[in-house]
Amino acid sequence: ESSKSANSAACNLAAALERLDGDADLLSMLITVYQEDSGELLSRLGAAINARDAANAERAAHSLKGLASNFDGFPAVEAALVIETAARQGDWAEMTAGLPTLEQEVSRLRQALADYLRR
Repeated sequence: ESSKSANSAACNLAAALERLDGDADLLSMLITVYQEDSGELLSRLGAAINARDAANAERAAHSLKGLASNFDGFPAVEAALVIETAARQGDWAEMTAGLPTLEQEVSRLRQALADYLRR
């Protein structure tokens, strides 16, 4: 992996937990929501890009960005922002180019969150 984000943490759960006033149950619930919704949102995003549906692509990318931000998942947030911005501008090349990076970062975040839940 040579992307710059591969060198940075997928998330910062200590910071996320602090924001939640140390509520580990709430953090676990947010993780469960992310694990359930992120795959569906990625599918929706891919379908929207294929259908050249900028509004739905923007919405799905925005939702993914919001979910990842709960965990300070900055690589995924950044990747989603690229697509959200490209969708707003109708830049299909940028959306298509950005999708593999977002898929990779969402996957990396899912793995980090799954590891946390197993601890």
